[in-house]
Amino acid sequence: MSQHVLIVDDSLVYRRLLAKMLAQWGYQVSEAENGEAALNILAQTAVNMVISDWEMPVMDGLTLCRAIRERQFGHYVYIILLTARESADDLTEGFDAGADDFLSKPVNQSELRARLHAGIRILELEASLAAHNTRLSEALGQIEQDLQAAARLQQSVLPSHRLRYQDYFADWLFLPSAWVSGDIFNVFALDNHLGFYFVDVAGHGVGAAMMSLAVARQFLHGRVVERFLFDEQGGVTSPAEVVRMLNERFCSEEPDIVSYFTMIYGVIDLHSGEGRLCQAGHPTPFIVTPTGEAKETGNGGAPVGLFSHLAWEDTAFTLNEGERLCLFSDGITECENPAGEQFGQARLQAWLQQHAGFTVEALLPRFGEQLVHWRSDAGRHSGTMTDDVSLLIIERRGVAQ
Repeated sequence: MSQHVLIVDDSLVYRRLLAKMLAQWGYQVSEAENGEAALNILAQTAVNMVISDWEMPVMDGLTLCRAIRERQFGHYVYIILLTARESADDLTEGFDAGADDFLSKPVNQSELRARLHAGIRILELEASLAAHNTRLSEALGQIEQDLQAAARLQQSVLPSHRLRYQDYFADWLFLPSAWVSGDIFNVFALDNHLGFYFVDVAGHGVGAAMMSLAVARQFLHGRVVERFLFDEQGGVTSPAEVVRMLNERFCSEEPDIVSYFTMIYGVIDLHSGEGRLCQAGHPTPFIVTPTGEAKETGNGGAPVGLFSHLAWEDTAFTLNEGERLCLFSDGITECENPAGEQFGQARLQAWLQQHAGFTVEALLPRFGEQLVHWRSDAGRHSGTMTDDVSLLIIERRGVAQ
C-alpha cells in the first residue's frame, strides 16, 4: 500500500530534509508550512500520515491534530508530532488532541523509520477494519431488505381492516416487536359461517414468522381447506378437530426441533350468531356486551405442536347483536411497565368494557396508545414492545349499522 506523507513545519530547511529522507524510503511526500496549509492539502489529497511540528505560527501542531480528528476526511490519518517537549502532561495533552505518536527533535532517522513502519501497520489494520465494516453494512442492508419483504408478505396474509360479512364487522390492532412476527390471524367466509383463527408461535423473529405463515397457509390452500375445514358431509368441521389435524401436521418427530404455537380457531353461524371455538393454549377470549359486561369463552387446552395424539374440545357461544368477541395475544397481557408490572388480562378486559361505547375502529388505535403509554410510563421508559401485540375484535352489528 503506497503511503502519502504530509510534512508540516514552518522551517523550509527542515521540511526539505525530512521530505528527501522519506522520498528515499519510497514514500510519496507533500509539504505544508503550517496547520492551515496542511488542512487545505488534506481536503484535496488522500494523505495517510502527517508528520507535524508542535510549535508553528498561524496554526500549531496541537490545533492541527484536533482539526484533523474533527473533519475525518473519509479515512484515518496517522499523526506523528515532532516536539522537544518531554513532560508527561504535554504528552497527555497531545494524545488527547488526537496525536498517535511523538518524536523528539532533532529526529533520529532510524527511530523515524521505525515509527513510520508502526504507523503503516496501524493504517493497514484500519483499512482492513473499514473494509470489514463495509461488508458488514452491506450484509445488514440486505438483511433489512429481506426482513422488509418478509414483513410485507406477512402483512399481506392479515385480513383487511374494517371487514364486513353480512351483519358482522371485524377490525384489528397489530404491533410486531420486530420486522416480522409470530402472531397471525384472519377472519374469512366459510360457507354460511364466519371462520376465524388467531395464532401465536413460540419465540420471535424470522423462525416464528415462518411458522406462523406456514399455519396461515393451511387456511389459504384450497386442497387443505377442503380436508380441514369441511367434513365428509359438506358441513363445517368441528374447530377441535381442525386443531387436532393441525397438531398432527405440525408436531415434529425430530427431538431437537421444538416449535409449537397457541391458537384459537372458531366458526360463527352468520344467521343465528351461534358459534364454536377451540382454545389451544392461547389466552382465553371473551365477549363484551353493549352494556359493558364481559364473559370469558374457552376451556383451555394444550398448545399445538408439542405432543402427538392430543385432543381438544369445542366451546359453544352465541354472539348477539352489538356484542364483541375479543381475541388477543399474550404480548398484551404480559406487556410490562417500567416497574415490571404486567398489563394483565383483567386490565385488558376492564379497558374494553369501559370503552364499549366506542366503535371498534375508533377503539383499537386508542388501545394501542394506551398500551404504549403503559409500556413507557409517560415517557420515562422506552415504549418499544418486547413481544408481538395483536388484538382482533369481531362484532355483530346488525344490518342497519
